[in-house]
Amino acid sequence: MHATIHPYRRPAGAGTDPRDAAAAVVVDHLDDDGGTVVALWPEEVSAPAGTRTYRLVDRVDGSAVGRTPLFAQLTWLNGTGDPAVARAAERGGRERIHPVIRDVEGLVGVLVFRSADDRIVVVGLATGLETLAEIRNRIGRAPLLPGEDPALLPGPDRVQLGRILRADVPVAVRS
Repeated sequence: MHATIHPYRRPAGAGTDPRDAAAAVVVDHLDDDGGTVVALWPEEVSAPAGTRTYRLVDRVDGSAVGRTPLFAQLTWLNGTGDPAVARAAERGGRERIHPVIRDVEGLVGVLVFRSADDRIVVVGLATGLETLAEIRNRIGRAPLLPGEDPALLPGPDRVQLGRILRADVPVAVRS
């Protein structure tokens, strides 16, 4: 599964249409009048030409898997495209972060995407904003793993919270 990620600015009364994607997560930003469409494509060649495409590299099913997500947190990492930072982020995600967030009540799931130029976008899906706050707290308290280099973990480039307008994730991604 692959994804393209597009911002949008919503005119009053307008809806969204992620075109011909196999599925999509449409997030209405809480702090402005914009939003983000995470369009999901079965193959990279299906995505629109000229857009950065992200490959699904990891996912976590949360304690609320199967429930309808109402809120999302989009986290952009490694905007510089440093391969060492991307590898460190993936290791930290799998070995340090996933174990401490899996059981957070209200977590539907997490999708982790990585582009060919080593940029990472994490899409967290939850039933409530308090769930996303608890996840951020747990991540902040999780100690580094042996051998993790703090210099390779600069933190997120951007974090966007929003209400989910559409969460249409194929079963192949969910299970």
